[in-house]
Amino acid sequence: MSGAVMSAVFYCKFMFAIIFLLGSAPLFYVIWMVLRLATLFMSRRTYERGDEFLYSLYQKMVLFFCENLSDLQMIFYGDLEDLTRKKENVILMSNHQCTVDWMVADMLADRQGSIGCIRYILKDSLKYLPLYGSYFRQHSCIYVKRSGRFQKDQAEMQLEQLAANKTPFWMVVFPEGTRYRPDLPSVIAKSKAFAEEHGLPVFDHLLTPRSKALHLSFRHLKKSMDAVYDITVGYTDTISVRDGKVTRLDAPTLTSFIMGYGKCMHIHFKRLSVDLIPEDPEKFDIWLQDRFKEKERLFKRFYSDDSSERGTFGGGGGKRNRLPLVQTLPAFLFFFVASLPFWSSISGLVVYFFMAVFCSVVSVIWAILQA
Repeated sequence: MSGAVMSAVFYCKFMFAIIFLLGSAPLFYVIWMVLRLATLFMSRRTYERGDEFLYSLYQKMVLFFCENLSDLQMIFYGDLEDLTRKKENVILMSNHQCTVDWMVADMLADRQGSIGCIRYILKDSLKYLPLYGSYFRQHSCIYVKRSGRFQKDQAEMQLEQLAANKTPFWMVVFPEGTRYRPDLPSVIAKSKAFAEEHGLPVFDHLLTPRSKALHLSFRHLKKSMDAVYDITVGYTDTISVRDGKVTRLDAPTLTSFIMGYGKCMHIHFKRLSVDLIPEDPEKFDIWLQDRFKEKERLFKRFYSDDSSERGTFGGGGGKRNRLPLVQTLPAFLFFFVASLPFWSSISGLVVYFFMAVFCSVVSVIWAILQA
């Protein structure tokens, strides 16, 4: 096959993925609204089961493009057997580099059969995102403001409700608060200055973690949870070697992964017993700093100038693990078939366009009213 034909096929695959992923959001939102109305007078748990199933379908469809269709290689280190042994209620904490990190939580949860139970601690500004913003709030995700603007009371209320309702959860938290990006040296410098000022460890490959949201989640969910999952994610595409020296590049975007540029990611997984994590705020902060010291150690190896260590987290090179196509294809087919009546005619596309606009406006208004 000629290079021109391969490029055309590659471009068509990418455009189809982008159009389908973005185009499926309004349909998902409409189905969710129907579900919400249908279960309005039923028990909260009845609604949650339907919502978790619907959310798992949508995220499995996303994984079809991001993991299966993109031919992504995932290399695991650490306690992978603990991940797949049984379903658990957990807090998952991770380093944060790019938008793909959100997908990593999906990839791990689907291997346990818990993808519908993912909840996030999110930046407050994201609640105004059309469609997704209002949906994530009702899906028991929690919006928080950073630093001194942290709204403890609102977050506590939502966490208490989550625990009281016995809602299954994978609560995903990025303690760094924002992404580590080499192309934004001012953010990295500010983080290091904060660490030095407060006598905290100074990291070269991570931002200084903040413990407020993580500690609050742990304190309120402790009695309902089985473990804390500590994951460290590294992307092979961020390694640049010139004259024997390693330079760290920006992590690939979600678009890059869909296009097939992000070919390989490394995930170090550690399951931590709840009983071994201190609840006292000061001791918890020390514990969190210690966990990030371990992440820093892993990254020093990953970005080592020594070629024998570079590009791995150790552990004999890790274990490759692919998500079976049968696990994601049905979800893609569901949304594909459900979209056909709208996408197969001009009138259908017009109806779908106005449906998307209407749902977007409704979702933003809802987010404003709930603010």
